[in-house]
Amino acid sequence: MARGGPPRVVVSVIVGSGRGLAARPAFEAGRPVPLLRRAQGTATVGDLVTVRERGRTAEVLGVHGPTSSPTAVMSALLANAGIRVELPSKATGEADAITGRLGRGDPGRRDMTDQVAVTIDPEGAKDHDDAIAVAREGEDIRLWVHIADVARYVIPGGAIDREAARRGNSVYVPGMVAPMLPPRLSNDLCSLRPGEPRDVVTAEMVVHPDGTVSGERFYRSEILSRERLTYTTVDEVLAGAAPGPDGLGESITLAAEAARRLLARRRARGTLEVHSGEPSFTVSATRVEGGGLEAQTTSHSLVEECMIAANEAVARFLVARRAPTVFRYHEDPAGSAVARMYDQLAELGVPVPPIADGPLGPQQAREAVAAAAEALRAHLATLGDDGGRAGPALWGLVLRSLRQAYYSPDHVGHSGLASPAYLHFTSPIRRYPDLLVHRALLDQLGIGDAGPDPATCAEAAAHSSETEREAVRMERRADRVTAALLLERLTGEKAIGLEHEGIVSGVIDGGLFVTFGEVFDGFLPVRRLGADWFRTHPLEVGLIGESTGRRVMIGDPITVRIVRIEPLRGRVELEPAALGPSRVVARRRARLGGA
Repeated sequence: MARGGPPRVVVSVIVGSGRGLAARPAFEAGRPVPLLRRAQGTATVGDLVTVRERGRTAEVLGVHGPTSSPTAVMSALLANAGIRVELPSKATGEADAITGRLGRGDPGRRDMTDQVAVTIDPEGAKDHDDAIAVAREGEDIRLWVHIADVARYVIPGGAIDREAARRGNSVYVPGMVAPMLPPRLSNDLCSLRPGEPRDVVTAEMVVHPDGTVSGERFYRSEILSRERLTYTTVDEVLAGAAPGPDGLGESITLAAEAARRLLARRRARGTLEVHSGEPSFTVSATRVEGGGLEAQTTSHSLVEECMIAANEAVARFLVARRAPTVFRYHEDPAGSAVARMYDQLAELGVPVPPIADGPLGPQQAREAVAAAAEALRAHLATLGDDGGRAGPALWGLVLRSLRQAYYSPDHVGHSGLASPAYLHFTSPIRRYPDLLVHRALLDQLGIGDAGPDPATCAEAAAHSSETEREAVRMERRADRVTAALLLERLTGEKAIGLEHEGIVSGVIDGGLFVTFGEVFDGFLPVRRLGADWFRTHPLEVGLIGESTGRRVMIGDPITVRIVRIEPLRGRVELEPAALGPSRVVARRRARLGGA
């Protein structure tokens, strides 16, 4: 940076520099900048800090903690992206001033505290948006979906509301969250804790044997959650391995039956099901304890189907009344993208069904994606364990053929769910559009503040779509960094040179992406593949050797050796084990005494 240039705020790591200290950019490439001695604060070598660079020197603005701490790394990573964990004092002060259910009055709220309602969430969840309850009525199942009444506490235009609108959504990274709402609300007053009375907005409906839904009713109520269930507990109950806490097994089993009916109905109308697990990590204050791929299980489906049913019911209600609100829009896939996906899967040995010649219309494209997904499911089942390892990479090709969902003020459909009207109602603690939907619903019921106007909905839809995309990018990057931290911890000094059985999961001109273990991935540069010159396959599903014709394709098993780990950048560089260790690995092994 030129002397006298504008100041720049950078998240850096403290390194030694002669007799002093310097700040080197932590998450991007960059040169160390000397620290002013009077502006080092408590920072020491190895600390992650936020600094202000001015000219050729820097001063410490804040210390996140040592690079050995995953909490410090996540805090620094969020700060690097401009995402604040702490909320402004005006918002937290407004939240702290709320005294339980006192204040604005609450006429007409139903007392449902005697109902057997439960929450079902991942291990470690702190903000519980939703609870469900069920009752059998002959062949029908009555379903109640209770959602935290955030609108009860967040005043339109107030400090909390303005900050929530600006953030758009909460951002979750391993071991930490940058919340949309102050913790006083997200973790306390609005969180449906077991054994504590909580205000909710209820969607009540009847699920018939064929999966159709009728008799929808919406109202404000007060519930008392009986239990905070986890996905693991619910799966054990449904598998017959446990009776369920406090005799809740019957309710869990009935809720699962309602979910099966709803899913069968969605499948009949052409919903798209893509099976891809999400990485999940266990993080302590001092290290990443472990990680794995969280697969979609029966318990996940149970919650998802109940939430989808509630979202659709509210959407139908608001559409019928032409109320301004924020919808969730997922466009039909482009026919050209679907045709290319078919060609890619066929090239990789997946027996996809025939596809129509010529341009595909929206309906044809949607049906073709569903058919390809079914063919891929069947193909992976024939591969046994190999199918389980190659599955995420092949499912990725299906996902990339789809358009990205976003928020819209217009009544539009959701292609992936094959839903004519869809919105997000079920997570107002962590998504601002859901809060606007609550306000629109309560306004139409005549029991809340005025609903949002069309201009507010349009602005929120556009802004929340962007903040959602930013959050997804941030969360994926945080997962890569956390996985690299875990890999470094598990392998220690002997990481360099260790071999792993992996799967080719992606390809670019410069090389291959390889997934190994459950949550680890790395990059294998094309220069390390041997003496041949490799070019990218025309369908971008692998690399092909120019002289040998050797093909390395997505889904192929490959044994790789670790060359380098850069945890803060979430990078792991690999080389093929079959070609023997590179010079870098050989030198590293020598330093480790031949280990």
